[in-house]
Amino acid sequence: MGRLDRSAASSFVYAKASGLLSKAFVGANASRLFSVQSLRELYTLLFDDEVPSVPEVLLSKEIEVKAAENFINLYKSLLNEFDRPSPILSEILSFYEYENSEVADSESDRARIMSLWNAVSSLKGSDRENLEQLYKMEISFKNILWVLRLKVYYHFSNDEILEHLVYAGEKHEKDDILAREAIAILGKDISSYDDWKGWRYSQFLNPHEDGVVWEIDPCWIERSLKNYLAKSYKHFFHKDPMSITSLVSWFRIKQYELDCIRTVAEALRLGVESEKAMEVAGVLPRSSVEGE
Repeated sequence: MGRLDRSAASSFVYAKASGLLSKAFVGANASRLFSVQSLRELYTLLFDDEVPSVPEVLLSKEIEVKAAENFINLYKSLLNEFDRPSPILSEILSFYEYENSEVADSESDRARIMSLWNAVSSLKGSDRENLEQLYKMEISFKNILWVLRLKVYYHFSNDEILEHLVYAGEKHEKDDILAREAIAILGKDISSYDDWKGWRYSQFLNPHEDGVVWEIDPCWIERSLKNYLAKSYKHFFHKDPMSITSLVSWFRIKQYELDCIRTVAEALRLGVESEKAMEVAGVLPRSSVEGE
């Protein structure tokens, strides 16, 4: 059977992607994922075949590997409906594979992120507008998290931190569209809540109690941002149906689902309570994130 023309392929792929997303364990449906009581129950929830007769530690790994393979195979099956998929659709797959590899130095991180940003910039029309908005936000968040980690965990100086950020331009300008949000927080005291309560993204801060010693928590903020991004991608999936934007958004939502599956599998293996697992995955209580 031959491939469909581009218009028909886009319509078919969006319909199929919508169906798959309706069954995904994200949003309200995430509660089913985090309510399971054992690894065997998790396996049965996720897959149709019989649960392997292996020790718990191996079953946990099997679930993570199988879930990742299913995710990538589904995505590739969607791409195969197109004769010539947009380069950005291959680029996000390459970036995913890089993120899940053993390579983890900041220079490689920046190079891969810029490759992704350049692929977005090569798009036209609403796809470029939508994905520039999404990736500008996502890369800005990555820069913010790098600032926080380098300040809190490694005590880098501001000048040292500036060398580790991702910039849209060649020069490290303070108003760079990808780095300015991160640069703006360089002077903030990581131990002063008053310094942060007026921050643009203050809704993502770890809780503060009067009279209790407080320090900004990069892990808490990362989880909050991850949850916020997943919701943003869900919005853009529906905003522009049958577009490159919708397929990129589908990929990122399913990637978030995979992160949740990995978190649940690890939590069950270690005996961690479901509420803590939800916190780790970024599935935060409604009161924790403004605007939920």
